[in-house]
Amino acid sequence: MSANSPLVIIPALSAVAIKFRQSGLIADLVLPRVGVDKQEFIDLSDRMAEWITPPETNVGRVGMPNQLSNSVQDPVYLATINQGLDEPVPNQDSKNAPAESALMRATQRVMGFVELRREIRAAAITSNSANFAYTAALSGTSMWSDYANSNPLADLLNYLDQPFMRPNKLAMGRSVWTVLSQHPKLTAVAGATAGARRITRQELANLLEIDEIIVGDGWTNTAPKGKTPVKTRIWGKFCAGIYSGSVSQADNGMWGYTAQFGTRIAGTIVDPNIGMYGGVKVRAGESVREVVTAKEFGFLLTNVVA
Repeated sequence: MSANSPLVIIPALSAVAIKFRQSGLIADLVLPRVGVDKQEFIDLSDRMAEWITPPETNVGRVGMPNQLSNSVQDPVYLATINQGLDEPVPNQDSKNAPAESALMRATQRVMGFVELRREIRAAAITSNSANFAYTAALSGTSMWSDYANSNPLADLLNYLDQPFMRPNKLAMGRSVWTVLSQHPKLTAVAGATAGARRITRQELANLLEIDEIIVGDGWTNTAPKGKTPVKTRIWGKFCAGIYSGSVSQADNGMWGYTAQFGTRIAGTIVDPNIGMYGGVKVRAGESVREVVTAKEFGFLLTNVVA
């Protein structure tokens, strides 16, 4: 932090910011965090041609081997984006409650909204067909909410086999999972009488030969400011299959990831204009950027339930 910055980093508040996690949010599972050394980093997206176009490897007795050429030689740079908020804490509040607890509560509230905004970004990226090589929109009797006619197992097995790297995770919202988990064609295959029970996430993962079913529970208000709140699921009526490998190989080991510069920070800025006795602004946040690096590593099915 610059010596001229009014923000005083407080380690105890930064620890709260780093540890804080809201339940039901899945952005970190869909777009895992990968540390970057600088805010500016190389974008290694869309290298499909390199992955599947092997050069000639035959070398003559006195010849020279062919030389690889890749996109890193002509790099495109991206940068992480600072995401943060302030919350005013009047000194009057500190007089009526332990100062540290008031500041920590403010830090938690700030990080809660920072995380919620990140969840909205992650869901928007994951529901955007431009970020996938394979997409389809279900309709009519093919929608999974039509229990009599649809066949989600066949749909998923079909699309899992199309990407260059077979997805090892499915991401969806709660409303989709509620329908999918009760689908009679799935419960029957899982060994239960059709309609008699719900299939578990692990049972479906086993059927599909993938690692994980990720379900988002987050809500957001989509009404304009000042209007009656409209509670809306952040993860809508879509299902995405993604391949996510080692975070140490983010450039070629996953559909998407989150570049993170440094750690979350939190601190205070003195503000004499807060309340009668002045106060401080609690500022907390992080520097991140969500990146889709390999469209060929996933598929997206939209409009999967009514």
